Amino acid sequence: MNKQQKNYALAKSMLETLEAKEAQVEQIYIKEHDIKNEDGSTPTRIFMIDDEAMFDKANSEVSKLVEDSGLWAKILKARDALKTAEDELIKYGLSIAPKHEREALTKAAKTNYTTRKKIIDLVFKLDAKTVRV
Repeated sequence: MNKQQKNYALAKSMLETLEAKEAQVEQIYIKEHDIKNEDGSTPTRIFMIDDEAMFDKANSEVSKLVEDSGLWAKILKARDALKTAEDELIKYGLSIAPKHEREALTKAAKTNYTTRKKIIDLVFKLDAKTVRV
């Protein structure tokens, strides 16, 4: 792995860890408040609550818990870090692409989400040891 790949992996891992903590807060809230949907199932996330009034209440209270704990600020910071790492990974990938493809992909990476994600995926999987610097 090169520097850009490592930074991307670390940033993605950090965001996923923080989002898992957020999901855990939601699950604990749902369990503590014995929230059930009309079919008797227990939602695993707040957005899965069928009853609109219950959803609004749970969403508001969990959002406050997540924000007051500082978790939300950490998630926002991790999202920014991931975006920066993605940009650097794309920049690296485009720097090693042939000129003609680089021009087309540079434009597409700025405006097309799917292209951006495909470039990230390909460059992340790239064996950086095989690339001449």
